[in-house]
Amino acid sequence: MREQNQPSAMRRKAGAGRPPPEIGQITPAKALRTAVAQAAEDVAALVATSGAVDEARVTLEAIGEDLPEHPLLALVEGPGGGFGLVVLDAQAVAALIEMQTTGRVVPRPAEARAPTRTDAILCADFIDRMLEVFEQRVGEAGLGLAPAITGYRYAMALAEARAVVLTLEDTRYRRLTFPVDFGRGAKTGLIQIILPHDAPESGTRRAADAGVFTEALQAQVMAAKAVLSATLTRRRMTLAELASLTVGSEITLPADALADVGLEDLAGRQVARGRLGQVAGHRALRLTLASAPGAPLHDPRPPDSRLPAAAAGPALSPPGGLAALTPRPAAEPDALAPLGSDFPSAAD
Repeated sequence: MREQNQPSAMRRKAGAGRPPPEIGQITPAKALRTAVAQAAEDVAALVATSGAVDEARVTLEAIGEDLPEHPLLALVEGPGGGFGLVVLDAQAVAALIEMQTTGRVVPRPAEARAPTRTDAILCADFIDRMLEVFEQRVGEAGLGLAPAITGYRYAMALAEARAVVLTLEDTRYRRLTFPVDFGRGAKTGLIQIILPHDAPESGTRRAADAGVFTEALQAQVMAAKAVLSATLTRRRMTLAELASLTVGSEITLPADALADVGLEDLAGRQVARGRLGQVAGHRALRLTLASAPGAPLHDPRPPDSRLPAAAAGPALSPPGGLAALTPRPAAEPDALAPLGSDFPSAAD
């Protein structure tokens, strides 16, 4: 009589006492229950039985609001750089840890505590195996869910719940929530699998979208205005010297100032050098030398050749314009590109 009520060791190894296999058409819920049982057996030699699976479409905000106390938040990475989340509550974590460290699941609820890095490492294989078997079963059954759940594996554990909102993309997610019985009733935990609701776009579609974006960006950049300033020279002067400038003051320039003009961007970085001239009545600059990117404009002449205190550079011109620029070499109108009327004026 005793032998009839209690299965032998051989029968237990053969699977006696486990739930009967599910027969019929494979559904996502059946595939997930099979994946949990297979993962627990393969990783920890643990009997695990899943309950009813609740599937819901949720937002990123709802994910952060509906988490158990002290959960293990396992970030999983999928194809195309997409991310999802597998959440194990404290009882599920305790069951996996106890089985792998002591060989048995303690038949009482575990004390709630924040999971450690070691806990995450010991649970990572279970998570990967569960996701792997789940996608295999769904793919073999040809379910439409397959593209959306394929390729996700454990990446890292998040330290706290608020990191979920900062890490995951703000999009729609599919959340599968189900209870799990570990060790034939020793502990009952809760697991959530949260993955992007829609499958990642194909490489061809992403490449096409990238091409459209590149063309649009190029059009915007090419339509933008680039403001450049032609600087004849730079000179330092005191505030008193600057205040002494009046209408009619003469500013003497170096002899080669018009033949060696610096072209600067808005940040004052020199982008090229050229020679000042004119074309069709407009002042123009013929480029003669391209400067290194970001090179500052500086005065190559030694300090003792600087102008007297009464002189100033074009950027310090007095109100009303400059009275005279000396010396004045002849302009070379041929082969000069017009700059328009924005160039600093010089008196005739």
